[in-house]
Amino acid sequence: MLRPVSMSRIEIAAMKEFKDEVIKRLHELGIVQIVEYKGSSESEEILKSMPVDTIVKDTSKLIRGMSEIIEVYDDVKPEPSEGIFKKFFNPSLPNRIEIGSLKNAKKEEIIKDAENTLLEVKGEIEETLVAYRELEIEINESQASKEPLKKLKELDIVLKYVKEGYYVSGFLGVCPEDALETVISDLEEVTSGLYYFESVKSGENESACVVACFNENVEEVLTRLRRDGFERIEVEFEGKPLEEIEEIEKRIKEKELDRENVKRILAESGEKREDDLVAYRGLLRILKERGDIQRSFGETEQVIFLRGWIPAENVDEVSREVNKISNGLCAINAASPEPEEEEDVPVLLKNPKFFKSFEILTKLYGTPKYNGIDPTLLLTPTFIFFFALMLADALYGLICVIFGILLLRGIGRYNEMMKDASIVLTSVGVATFVIGALTGGWFGDFAIKYLHMDVLKSLIILDPLADVNIFLLFVLLIGVVHLDIGIITKIIYDIKRGRPKEALKGNLWFIIAQIGMTPFIMRSMNPGGEGSYGILQIAGVLLLIVSFISLLWSHKAMFFFGITGAIGDVLSYARLMALSLCTFGIAMAVNILAGLCNIVLGVIVFIFGHTLNFAINVLGSFVHGIRLEYVEFFTKFYEAGGNEFHPFKERESVVFK
Repeated sequence: MLRPVSMSRIEIAAMKEFKDEVIKRLHELGIVQIVEYKGSSESEEILKSMPVDTIVKDTSKLIRGMSEIIEVYDDVKPEPSEGIFKKFFNPSLPNRIEIGSLKNAKKEEIIKDAENTLLEVKGEIEETLVAYRELEIEINESQASKEPLKKLKELDIVLKYVKEGYYVSGFLGVCPEDALETVISDLEEVTSGLYYFESVKSGENESACVVACFNENVEEVLTRLRRDGFERIEVEFEGKPLEEIEEIEKRIKEKELDRENVKRILAESGEKREDDLVAYRGLLRILKERGDIQRSFGETEQVIFLRGWIPAENVDEVSREVNKISNGLCAINAASPEPEEEEDVPVLLKNPKFFKSFEILTKLYGTPKYNGIDPTLLLTPTFIFFFALMLADALYGLICVIFGILLLRGIGRYNEMMKDASIVLTSVGVATFVIGALTGGWFGDFAIKYLHMDVLKSLIILDPLADVNIFLLFVLLIGVVHLDIGIITKIIYDIKRGRPKEALKGNLWFIIAQIGMTPFIMRSMNPGGEGSYGILQIAGVLLLIVSFISLLWSHKAMFFFGITGAIGDVLSYARLMALSLCTFGIAMAVNILAGLCNIVLGVIVFIFGHTLNFAINVLGSFVHGIRLEYVEFFTKFYEAGGNEFHPFKERESVVFK
């Protein structure tokens, strides 16, 4: 609980003849993070680093070749891409590819079969593929050649006459409309009036221009015009700009028709061949990973050595499997990490199923250090509660639940991160529904005031608008308790780690101060019972003195900032009330505005207003909720900076059957 998984350092030595089998089994198990092997100083003379497997070069080449063809197959598929709504809430089933027994074949056989398959596919589509790529290039070049002509299309001139002549040169371009007078003035000055200039508006605040002058003035004219904002355009066409554009578009349509025919042929090939290529590519990637990992091994003439990190609970499993594969011709050593190694130990979080989805929020802040605290169990209920208290509208919560369930049943089935996000959204939605009902939020006051559902009033235990003072005290009390949990967690952690001094020097003064203030708070709540609080008040004063001494000890000259910081942390929880009132207040305003309009406009205002209020305050509730966790809570006990556990594991998306 509240700790990352215990890890063991594992070292394996096995006979070289079992190298491929050992690597394959470790890859399939996916529970060992392999690190670079470094032997002791005594073994340096005989132990060498193992090079990558020779198959890596072949697999890399084949993967590139297959990926190129697969990309073409994806480009030419006739079905349209999924819209964003379908992609998230009702995605198509992922392609499941049958591979059969090929996965268990020897790597040389897989490479040979993959190479033969690639050659076959290339032989079938090579000419078509070349034609497709040539058509792509021609279409793109035609599109690019059309762009400069678009700026000149309003000019009614024959382009072949606008060129460099024996005495006179002409050129084309565009310039800002407000620079036309300056251009003409410069032309007058440079050419002494011996020039030709015509301009036509070609776009917003831009004009297409044609200029002609004697060759002796060309260089200076262009220099002046560039200063005026003139952009010269050079085109290699002979007809009028508009006619040339029409001709280019005609050619593009012809090429696109040819491309569609070629795409159809490639698409037919893709239907027959793509699954084979994707399957082989997946297998080759697995082989490449297994070949690459060898660079982390050590070797002698007959033995391989590897080192890594493994969850302590899996040591027996790995030992059993490696012994089985190597016929017992191996040596395996597993041990807990030494204190000086703890910075390098990878971190694996292991929380109950529901809480595991909230690990994304922990990792968003940072992975905990090994032998540190995993805050996920503490973060989950408090974040849910803070979010719900800030959104605090039952129907907004219901919308969150609906979206969460749709995501979970949609993309969440195939994407682990989206699955976690959907569970988080559903959880905060359920809590928001409950708290919204208890505070009377049903699209603000819509259900109670406008639909006259008075039965909902019986559920209210706190009216945010009527009981503002109570609400404020409530959220500040929540803040104190939340901070206390963090401080106590740190104290317990330090004591368990054998650091009692650190436990006393932390924020223990804050806990003691609260206990010391309790008698005075009780007296203020019961002024008539003054005599019964005498001894308690004396004890409270003594505790406050102890608290101050602890504060001085832990913060020294900065003790004042310790006090102001603690007050600021507590007051920061007032945002829970502020956002709750904001959500409810804006919802009420939307209801009032909608009520002032006719039915049609009122419905539009109602839907738009509540949609906007929902979106803004869901975002605000998330941001401010996570801020309270990261800034106020985590800083009391949590230390990030660990290295996440990345086991040597098959990660290829192909589904093997």
